[in-house]
Amino acid sequence: MFFDSWERNFRACPSPFAGRKFIVAQCALTLNALEDIIVKTERWEEVAVSGLDVKQFWAENERCFGRFDVHKPRVPISFWLDDHFLLEAMRLPSTLRYYRDEQYRLSVHRAYNQITRRILGRTFYDEDPAPQPVRFEVLMGAKWEMREGGTPWLESEVKDERDLKRVVERMERMEVEREMFAGEWPARVEAYLETHDALPPMGGGSRAPVTMATSILGTENFCYFLYDEPELMTRFFEALSKNLVRYQLALRKLTGNGRSGYSFTDDNCYLMTPELYRKFAMPAMERILSALAPGKDDVRHQHSDSDMGHLMPLLNELGINAVNLGPNIDPRDIRRAMPEAVIEGQIPPFLLRNGTKEEIFEAVRQDIEKVGADGGLVECTAGSVTGGTPLENILAYMEAVDRYGRIYD
Repeated sequence: MFFDSWERNFRACPSPFAGRKFIVAQCALTLNALEDIIVKTERWEEVAVSGLDVKQFWAENERCFGRFDVHKPRVPISFWLDDHFLLEAMRLPSTLRYYRDEQYRLSVHRAYNQITRRILGRTFYDEDPAPQPVRFEVLMGAKWEMREGGTPWLESEVKDERDLKRVVERMERMEVEREMFAGEWPARVEAYLETHDALPPMGGGSRAPVTMATSILGTENFCYFLYDEPELMTRFFEALSKNLVRYQLALRKLTGNGRSGYSFTDDNCYLMTPELYRKFAMPAMERILSALAPGKDDVRHQHSDSDMGHLMPLLNELGINAVNLGPNIDPRDIRRAMPEAVIEGQIPPFLLRNGTKEEIFEAVRQDIEKVGADGGLVECTAGSVTGGTPLENILAYMEAVDRYGRIYD
């Protein structure tokens, strides 16, 4: 994402395959007697590759992220591959083991990073993760659910307004700093620091209050409570936002992160009308942003890959200045509603997965033609890269940006 700019910090690696065909293993992972990961080939797929020099592509991409800069080499590109993508690509025999067994998970990451390093010129999966505190939504009352064949998600235990009242009262008296660092956290930090100089910077982003609320309260409950329990919901959002500020400030202090700015992910904000969003969500958003991204030039980023275009004027009022929104929203509409926001988009993820090379090229060309001229476009999927997207389609995406993105002086 634009805020974290991790796409500028990868280690670019040369591709020996540029300009000819190469073989991509579609892999399944198993374990040998020593519990080491080995890769067994299920099938081989011959993939046609463009003549794009991926090492040079990413090196140049680092110089393309100036906000509304019309003197950079080209339109930049940003995309990420998440756990959904990885699980489908690697066809793991057990998703539960992937999430519960850290050494197994890191072996999977190393295996797939070898593939993307050669083909796409960079890696996407952490091979040396730092320990994490208790997730904020879990502190607030949500529970992790995990089942074989899927990815973890957060569920609510709230059943009615009495549960809502208990949740709110607990949030209002919570000692966030004490509870967030409980359990195994101190020991894990100590072990990490035995081999590392410091923890990486933390406290720069989270899900936004609305999407958090759907996990803590349940989506259906959330919608009813907005109308049936408005006073409790006002208290809920106030307590939630105050606790989130404390949580993130504690992480910044612990990790020595002096960087100001904040990034939200908020897919479920589309559930609210503008009137409800202004009444309940905006005060919470303003409280968080004023504490964590107070500066005039601080990044205030919003990811919401849903049909939430009706809320764009309110995001603009909040000073959101970088957005990654849903694929059904035309980038010209984003630019009209949010004239000072960098647009990360707007290629539909399913087009990238299922489209032909020509269709991908045309989508990129249209994005750049519509909103690229002012220097405020980062070419990006309108959401994540969908599981099952062929790597050759991602390469075509990169090639299209390289071809059509050179529009500046």
